[in-house]
Amino acid sequence: MKHFKHEETVSLLNSIGENIFITNTDFDIVWINDYANELIEKLSEYILVESKEDLIGKNMSVFHKNNGESQRRILTEGSFPYESKIILFDRYTASIVINPFIIRDQIEGYVLTWKDVTVYEKGLTDINDALDQSTILTYVNDKGEITYVNDKFCELSKYKKEDLIGKHFKYLHVEGYSDSFYQEINETIEKGESWRGELCQKAKDGSVYWVDKTIVPFMSGRKPYQFVAIQQDITYKKEAEVMLRRSEKLSVLGELAAGVAHEIRNPLTSIKGFTQISTLPESNKQIMLDEIERINLIVNEFMMLAKPDQVKYQSNDVIAILQYVVNLLHSESNLKNVHFQMSNEEKQIFINCEENQMKQVFLNIFKNGIEAMPEGGVIRISVSIKEERVYITIADQGVGLSSEEIKRLGEPFYSLKKNGTGLGLMMTFKIIENHDGSYKIESEEGKGTILTLSFLKQ
Repeated sequence: MKHFKHEETVSLLNSIGENIFITNTDFDIVWINDYANELIEKLSEYILVESKEDLIGKNMSVFHKNNGESQRRILTEGSFPYESKIILFDRYTASIVINPFIIRDQIEGYVLTWKDVTVYEKGLTDINDALDQSTILTYVNDKGEITYVNDKFCELSKYKKEDLIGKHFKYLHVEGYSDSFYQEINETIEKGESWRGELCQKAKDGSVYWVDKTIVPFMSGRKPYQFVAIQQDITYKKEAEVMLRRSEKLSVLGELAAGVAHEIRNPLTSIKGFTQISTLPESNKQIMLDEIERINLIVNEFMMLAKPDQVKYQSNDVIAILQYVVNLLHSESNLKNVHFQMSNEEKQIFINCEENQMKQVFLNIFKNGIEAMPEGGVIRISVSIKEERVYITIADQGVGLSSEEIKRLGEPFYSLKKNGTGLGLMMTFKIIENHDGSYKIESEEGKGTILTLSFLKQ
């Protein structure tokens, strides 16, 4: 190695603002430039040396014993320059570039250029940790396959990481997104630009959630080789928008009800009276009376919309209310071979409510359950208490609902019944909301529907 010690070469290597080590082919250190003094001083408490002279003759493995053998194997086979990143003493991060030291076409040793990147690496780690804790992250390769998801994504989607790695990113999307939608995303990120939009995705349990997603491409030349999707959960925002639209519809209906309900009811009474005393055939007369009664029912529901605030709330036993409604429907349910099974944690559970309105809520729900089971079945009712809230779960064994049907439940004049108006279920949801309650509908076609109501415990 004596050949490299020309004054010009030494002067040049000492003037470079990098830590440079030269070793023989066994990685024994034969020379260190002056710039490396600061690095050696920083590491001296771990390798027990005071200056660079103390390192001459020692093997590079004193810095990183675990990496010495693997690097030696790579260098005997490998291409140059060889780049490696190592962790020293579980504390420092070093980036090393190794080139062969060649004299007369023979490798006489190696030149190691060493950078201390501890601060830089810690900064990257801190940024990654902050992103991991505050956002929902997904990494996707250039084939569209998921390569990484963080814990927050798993919490939201209810999938485990191993369930998603290797899956195509479309695997999570609900049906209905067009080819042109995906084409727009691809065209944007292929140009190296970020794409942002709101997406509806499906969790493992079949529930849906909404995310505000930003897809950022990582470019290699002119082509992206990887994408990171940074997402925020906006499900509550979307649900609030639905509730706002529903409230607006209720407001319009309330104004309509206040204006026309009385005007309809008065002539309706006269028409009903004259129909009853008319000389029409009985079959025709009954049809007319049935239709008049149906109109009257709609008017009554309009009247409830017109007077939403005339309610006195007080503490009532919700178990007793449920049992009352079940008893009320006993004859009808028996005729249709439908049975009720009820379980509750306590004999009495009180909530703040208007008793008659709460009876109307359960009456509407139970009737829907009965009608959903034309061949008969069981309606299971369970009442439990959790964190000062009362949860009432009502599950039928009916025909079930599609996701699109669930979305539209409660819309005025949308009904799954042949002669339904949709106003009954709309009023049911309105009463629940007026009682500071909440509801959740889960259903699968052919497997029945589960409706969970929640109210504050008294």
